[in-house]
Amino acid sequence: MRKAAVFLIAVAVLGLIGCKSQHPASVKVEPDFNPGEFATILVVPTMSTITKGDDPKRESERIPNRIVWEFVSERYDYRFLSAEQFRMAVAAAGLGDRIDEFKNKWSRDHVVDMDLCKAIKSELNVDLMLVPVVYLWHKDEVDYREAGAASVTQVGMTLSLIDPDNGVVVWEATDENYKESVRSEGDRIQASTGGIDRRVSGRSISGGDIYAAPPFDDVTVLVLEALVGAIPERSGSPSL
Repeated sequence: MRKAAVFLIAVAVLGLIGCKSQHPASVKVEPDFNPGEFATILVVPTMSTITKGDDPKRESERIPNRIVWEFVSERYDYRFLSAEQFRMAVAAAGLGDRIDEFKNKWSRDHVVDMDLCKAIKSELNVDLMLVPVVYLWHKDEVDYREAGAASVTQVGMTLSLIDPDNGVVVWEATDENYKESVRSEGDRIQASTGGIDRRVSGRSISGGDIYAAPPFDDVTVLVLEALVGAIPERSGSPSL
């Protein structure tokens, strides 16, 4: 009986381990991709499929741009060039008016503009281009008084490594993550009676009594930490 109980517990533990979320959620690698053959990676400005109506300040581009650079800067197996260098190279090639077309073509069809790729290759002589795309950028604010409810922030991104010589995606990873509310929004007034705190009044900026969803920065860090960390290491190659 005891052995049976131990066996059931072990099965349950293994089942829980198997149900844990995997990060990144998916990774695709070209069979012929050899990281040791590539040394310099150009970081392309973040592309966002989120509409301007849902993200008028374009935080879904600005925030990931900053965070992806922070993470790639911590890696020393490749030489990374910044998104600003991408813009300068495109401008030097006289193709500044093609950036929006490049973004739309990639976001819509998952195909690169080869004219722009060749121009970048000529200007910077990079081996690969790292293209970040945001496809999920959402906050769900709820009334804290709802049973079992919590405000949540969600972010989903894809990172792709593209060979500028032929437009082939040699590596690609996708991940999503979220955080539930851990802090309150707005001014709150409480009174304590008999050691028990109770809310007397307090309204949020938006007019409802809610717990605010966490900042997008916090969730973007989780997503990009997993994605950048999954880029294959350039091991066994000469130092840069």
